[in-house]
Amino acid sequence: MAAPGSPDAVLNPRLLGATAGLALTARRLVAGAIAGLHASRRPGLAREFSQYRAYQPGDETRHIDWKLFARSDRYYLRESEIDTRVVISLVLDATESMQHRGGGAEVPRKFELASSLVAALALLAENQGDPATLQIVANGDVATVLTAGHRQPFRRIVQALDGVAPAGRWPTDPRRLTDALRRAENTANSSGAGTTARLTVILTDGHQHGEEIRAALAPLRALQHELLFLHLVAPDEREFPYRGPVQFEEWETGRTLEADAGAVRSAFLEAGQRESDAWSQTWGDDRFDYLTLLTNEPPERALRIFLRRRLQR
Repeated sequence: MAAPGSPDAVLNPRLLGATAGLALTARRLVAGAIAGLHASRRPGLAREFSQYRAYQPGDETRHIDWKLFARSDRYYLRESEIDTRVVISLVLDATESMQHRGGGAEVPRKFELASSLVAALALLAENQGDPATLQIVANGDVATVLTAGHRQPFRRIVQALDGVAPAGRWPTDPRRLTDALRRAENTANSSGAGTTARLTVILTDGHQHGEEIRAALAPLRALQHELLFLHLVAPDEREFPYRGPVQFEEWETGRTLEADAGAVRSAFLEAGQRESDAWSQTWGDDRFDYLTLLTNEPPERALRIFLRRRLQR
């Protein structure tokens, strides 16, 4: 069995396989995109590729790609050859609260699941030829893993996860994440030209002491990043199975609270629902997408449905 945090431990074959035939795209740049949108792009090569978009009433049928229709059973039009790409930034929450399991030994810790999701999305980015970077949030700071110039960016990201252990909390200065992403984007853009969209994927449990996560993400919206928020929720956070007197301890501060589980259950569950609604409703627009992932359920199905839904919009 692979040791926790090792490269083999984050490689979930079913999760990696769930990305097959799909694409991680930015709606602003490639609305109606499909798998195979981007031709292979490798360091040192400047290769153009075709863009597809979904057929709309009024489009000339002579532009329909019938071979693609035979494979996908959907109508797509091949547009003129242009040089476009998506810079994908994977933001991994590695703060203390991500150690939470909230279930039996068969339930992965939030960080274990998040790391496997990072690996799957990094593989997806590599397969579609788009640059990807990893930002690791821990101990009040942001560490950047760059892949520009590496022949196998997926392997680079997986190896970087080796030895990472959740610690500390989110930075209180929101510029930490913004500055890290800007530096990473500049490095990615230096290796190629063309129209670029910014797609930032945040993998987190959403635990914050104030509003530090929202404060960190708000500037990215102003900078025209499209944000995908993957919210990891443990089974005890969804079900609150406790009974009688319970002592709760906060991961990142060690603060404790004693309460009768029955008396606080409704308030706890309602607070969790309000937090989820605040992300999905208040921030929901064309540049923000939200997905809840329950750590006690296989993530591959939810991820595949999520990616398919994005492609069909």
